[in-house]
Amino acid sequence: MAADSTGQESGMPAAPVSPAAAPPSQGMVAASSAGSTSAVGNSTSKEQSKFQWRRALTESFTFLVIEQAYVVHDDYRWVISENGVPFNHYWRDYKQSLHAWIHSGWNDGDPNMYGYVGHPIQGALTSFIEIQNDPRSEHLEFSNTKAYWKSRLKATIWNAVYSTQWNLGPLSEVTVEKYGTKDRPPWNTNGSWPCTTKHCYTGVGQIDIVMTPIGGFGWMVGEDWLDKNVVERVERSTSNHFLIDTARCAFNPIRGGANILHGKPPWFRISRDHTGLPLTPEKNKTAPADGVAVGSPQP
Repeated sequence: MAADSTGQESGMPAAPVSPAAAPPSQGMVAASSAGSTSAVGNSTSKEQSKFQWRRALTESFTFLVIEQAYVVHDDYRWVISENGVPFNHYWRDYKQSLHAWIHSGWNDGDPNMYGYVGHPIQGALTSFIEIQNDPRSEHLEFSNTKAYWKSRLKATIWNAVYSTQWNLGPLSEVTVEKYGTKDRPPWNTNGSWPCTTKHCYTGVGQIDIVMTPIGGFGWMVGEDWLDKNVVERVERSTSNHFLIDTARCAFNPIRGGANILHGKPPWFRISRDHTGLPLTPEKNKTAPADGVAVGSPQP
């Protein structure tokens, strides 16, 4: 009997091929590759949607260092008031400070500008730190939606935690400046020691704990509103980069400070600046009826 091209005699049935020995089809390879790519994409998407804890904590700590550096410069004599050593008798003084704060009342003895403007600004900046590190919040602009208000509430909680640490925490005003301690006891309205009147000040009143998150929330939402209703109107009316940058910085100064801590220009808007550096929103390209994008070479 003659042999065919496969080496088998004609007329004889071909030997069955084992599925394990059969080469995988192109469809199977493509499906496997697509499944692997999808799994990697889903994993990357989940990573990108997570809150950036390390970066948010780093930016908050950097802001704390900047604030405390100003405190040390401004009140250096109190920082080293006990034997010229900072944090001398730390735990003893810390307990005395907390006890003095509990009985301090609303006012802390600072000018009203500090309590009713300065602390809300602090609260707004730390709120923006939380927002710019939350992928679910950073693209949201002012709107009366559940997603927007939920994101700003989360930012206010971050603000409140930071504010509590700034006022009463282990690295707070009371531990650095020794407010309410034996070495720096409560004082009278005229600044004299010791306090001999009913209105004594300790330097850290309850005003800071309340006004920082509440005032910070209002300041943050106010900047969001201005960005949406004023700055975006400027962007739509001109292509002058300088004017747009000026408007962004002027109407959102506290967001600008948070941007700098985030490694971005103060005028940066992630919701409109896709590459991170453009000064104006990217213009949408229009396409003619045949589907060829403007500016692309014709075939």
